[in-house]
Amino acid sequence: MKRSFFSTILSLGLLLGGASSQMASAQGINIGVVDMQECLNQFYKTKLEVEQVNAIAKEKQTEIDAKRADYEALTKKLTDLDKRARDTALGNEQRQAAVNELQAIMQERMAKGREIDEAQRRAQQEIVDARQKMEQTLVADIRVVVDAQAAASGLDLVFDKSFLPKANKVILVTSAKVPDLTGSIIAELNKNAPAGAVSDPPAAPKGGN
Repeated sequence: MKRSFFSTILSLGLLLGGASSQMASAQGINIGVVDMQECLNQFYKTKLEVEQVNAIAKEKQTEIDAKRADYEALTKKLTDLDKRARDTALGNEQRQAAVNELQAIMQERMAKGREIDEAQRRAQQEIVDARQKMEQTLVADIRVVVDAQAAASGLDLVFDKSFLPKANKVILVTSAKVPDLTGSIIAELNKNAPAGAVSDPPAAPKGGN
């Protein structure tokens, strides 16, 4: 006999309840939270890194635009040659010369189109790689500060609350008793920032959600 949906949910609830009881019974575990997304947003190096990635994207776009300009010039040349090849006012020799050149330009234009497609593919991949490297570098820098402050505060677990579904409060409920390291981490990250690189510091997040 198939188990009803209600009985399945009830069984899951009992299992989760048992797990929660086991966690609650653990003694001496200190928990804190941090908003990693806010740390990334407020870290002065994030703006600098984003500007570098944008500069790469702009450089690649300039290169592709130049190739597109060449492609359009070839397209215009094809149109002019086609008119000459069809112009009955011209002699057969002139018209044939136009046809021969048209065929050569058509091949060149096709090659240029493939070159543009490949340049776009490479540029997109380079930008993706640059963004991933940027994120990994910034997160690694933040993790160093998180680890240091967690150790200094005697915390055993630090949850990243920025990735929790905002509408699903059953996943994690943070009370005012749980220390939120976000403000102090941002302050530490930006303590050596160049003048003007940091806007007004954000208000320190409260413990509860």
